Amino acid sequence: MLCLTGSAIGLLITLSLQDPLQYKLNLALNGVFLVVSSLLYLRADSITRRGANIIVAIGTMVITLQIATGSGMDPAIMAVVFYAWVALYVFAFLSTLEAVTHIGFVILCYSLALIFGQRPSAPLSDWILTTSTVLVASISTGYLNYQIRRIALTDPLTGIANRKGWDLAYQREIARAQRLGNAILIAIVDLNNFKQINDLYGHAVGDRILVETARDLKEAIRPFDLVARWGGDEFVIFALLENPDSGHLLLDRVVKHVGRNTELSCGAYATYLTGDHDDLLARADEVLYKAKETSNGGYLLEFASTVDS
Repeated sequence: MLCLTGSAIGLLITLSLQDPLQYKLNLALNGVFLVVSSLLYLRADSITRRGANIIVAIGTMVITLQIATGSGMDPAIMAVVFYAWVALYVFAFLSTLEAVTHIGFVILCYSLALIFGQRPSAPLSDWILTTSTVLVASISTGYLNYQIRRIALTDPLTGIANRKGWDLAYQREIARAQRLGNAILIAIVDLNNFKQINDLYGHAVGDRILVETARDLKEAIRPFDLVARWGGDEFVIFALLENPDSGHLLLDRVVKHVGRNTELSCGAYATYLTGDHDDLLARADEVLYKAKETSNGGYLLEFASTVDS
């Protein structure tokens, strides 16, 4: 839609000039890009991430060609406004690395347009104004997008990942486990008698315990492990292991850190098989119920079909 709208506006502006023959290239560029954008819109669902990056790069080059063929302060030179559109798009929908690369490409293209194309009356001033506008648009959109993602993926009380944040990170970590050949561990931590604490001391005390538990869990796990609030008084941990036995060291730290403030039960499932997400969580949940029955403020670790405590 962005390409479609930009090419339509460019075509209308070019056609509105008194001497459109001067802008044959711009007419051709906008006309072709309008047709291509329409086809892309109809096939939007089939565009890959790589395809999106290619389309943005082509759009940047089309904008640059129109700037380079403009004369002085004619409307063609105003196409620099579309660079800001590129900045808004890439920082809203692409990764930070991809977005920064595109902004660097925009600045490079605009610099080349001013050097080799039709120059405005004050090229240096135009370059400073355009690049600063693009950078401000990039920083603003990037910051807002970061805040939106943080709010969407973070539990507001504890500051750790919520279920959505867990789902996104889980897919990334599973791919890493498959690539490195590591075992994986999923552990569910449940705070014992949490409902009674809320009933006796109030929700303010319960919230404080949840915040302290999240803090203790982050201290117990390694920097590259994942912890999320699963809901209520349950937390879930994902870790990559060199071997299943190393899961004991991790869970010992969890019990030691969290047990300082509240009683807990922990059930963990470790496997080399990266199976279905829901199935692995269900297995960890089954181990948690066993832990509640067999361990007193400790954990139970199950690997494949064998059980270690």
